[in-house]
Amino acid sequence: MKHEQILWNSGTREWFCAKCGRTSDRSTVHAAQGELDQYECHVPSVEAPSAAPGTETMRLIRKPFKMTLKTERSGSRFVVANTDDGMPLIRLELFHETVSSLKLLAIGFEMLSGTNLEQARTLVDAMNERIVGVAVTPK
Repeated sequence: MKHEQILWNSGTREWFCAKCGRTSDRSTVHAAQGELDQYECHVPSVEAPSAAPGTETMRLIRKPFKMTLKTERSGSRFVVANTDDGMPLIRLELFHETVSSLKLLAIGFEMLSGTNLEQARTLVDAMNERIVGVAVTPK
């Protein structure tokens, strides 16, 4: 007899082994005993399976998912603005809201002290002639 203690579960209306938990839906305890004795009575293990000593094993390494970083681009221009303290500030304006990470941001460049408004305008004109857009790529 492999399963020594077989009990009746009135809720599920099944016989079950108190040690291993295996069940039988037979009508009598003797019929259930015969059905359950076809299987070994052992407590199911919750531990990870291990190899027998001397067995060569190979660890499966989970490769990290590499996502291609998407570069977003937008046409842009630079404009001169004044700060609250009267210092010139160069502001970046995007033509279209195609760069999602910059939609909620206002980007400005502070000038060195001593830079006047005319020098800032000259710099902005040169930047607008040479810089045609913004490219943003996440790190």
